[in-house]
Amino acid sequence: MESEIWMSFQTSRGANATLFLCVIIASWVAARFTSVMIDKGINIVGKILGSVFSLSVFAISWTLLTNIGNQWIIHANALASLGEESSPIAQAFVEEYGGDLMTMPNPVGMAFLISVFLIAFLPLWMNPND
Repeated sequence: MESEIWMSFQTSRGANATLFLCVIIASWVAARFTSVMIDKGINIVGKILGSVFSLSVFAISWTLLTNIGNQWIIHANALASLGEESSPIAQAFVEEYGGDLMTMPNPVGMAFLISVFLIAFLPLWMNPND
């Protein structure tokens, strides 16, 4: 049973890498849209749309990073259900990642997402010469 849990974990890591790549691309797109809007001298409607887009990228990225972290916890908890029959590697994995599900990304993920949001949002509303 342990080997099936590990195979499931390895499969989910590929999907998680794809989700993280989507976060990176969406972050770049949000910052790029802001840059282009500023270069074109957008009006208030454009600033509002850019702000909503930046906030949307932030919100979906927050959810995706939380889901990615929860995959590790779910697999650790599945390994924990094996009890003493699990390997020493599985027991160490459970000690490191087992527990309650996350409701938000880890602190590094939060710092990343907040900085991405601010990079895409603030230039819309602040004068770049200040």
